[in-house]
Amino acid sequence: MRFLIISDTHGRIDRASDLIQRFHGSIDGVWHLGDNYRDFELLQSRFAYPYRLAFQAVPGNCDQSCPAPQRRTIPIAGHKVFMTHGDMYGVFGTGIGTLPMAAKSAGADVVLFGHTHVPLLEEKEGVLYLNPGSLSLPRGGSRPAYAFLDIEQGKAPQGTLVNY
Repeated sequence: MRFLIISDTHGRIDRASDLIQRFHGSIDGVWHLGDNYRDFELLQSRFAYPYRLAFQAVPGNCDQSCPAPQRRTIPIAGHKVFMTHGDMYGVFGTGIGTLPMAAKSAGADVVLFGHTHVPLLEEKEGVLYLNPGSLSLPRGGSRPAYAFLDIEQGKAPQGTLVNY
């Protein structure tokens, strides 16, 4: 299975819409990692039904009034994916803060997060950490970016970072 991973769109969904339209035939879903949750809702309402894509999201620090859970653990294809925005775990720049403790607690072998607006892909102690960066407001010298997560039964999950 392949998922388009986006984060930190901050009200600018034109690039996310473009990506969904471009890749809908080769992805199974779109996962949004916060800031802004309303962007997720708009994208889901436009593209979930016609393209039959699974949408998942978590709110970010700019989504204070959002009642959605701040984190999700998704069992899929024999793996566990932990999703969060990251702000509650002290992520900063290219650091992963306390996410390793959260991954261990959740039994996750994949951690998806945003918040920093800086793309990151690293494996640490058998856990894949993936931050797609920001499609609209990149930081730290990065470019607008997104990611793919490929996950299959019996294979190690694979992440790919892509500049827009």
